[in-house]
Amino acid sequence: MRTTVSISKWGNSMALRLPKSILDENHLVEGSKIDIVSEEGKIILKPQLKKIREGWEQAAIEAHQNEDDKIMMDFNNEFDKEEWKW
Repeated sequence: MRTTVSISKWGNSMALRLPKSILDENHLVEGSKIDIVSEEGKIILKPQLKKIREGWEQAAIEAHQNEDDKIMMDFNNEFDKEEWKW
């Protein structure tokens, strides 16, 4: 999709207002991060895509250090103890 927008003053900076159709097409919402690259006289905007499971490893390490992972160890109930065959 190609469109034209104007640069507007926003405080001491300048801003681009992006049309909803472009935001929707790129799955962008308020607070989304965008990389801005300036090269060879062009300004390129690229959405920062969050990696799947980003931050999970660090969260697991912190849970272990805080002994929060022990909460997950005891899910046994009476059925598990008496009826289930391992």
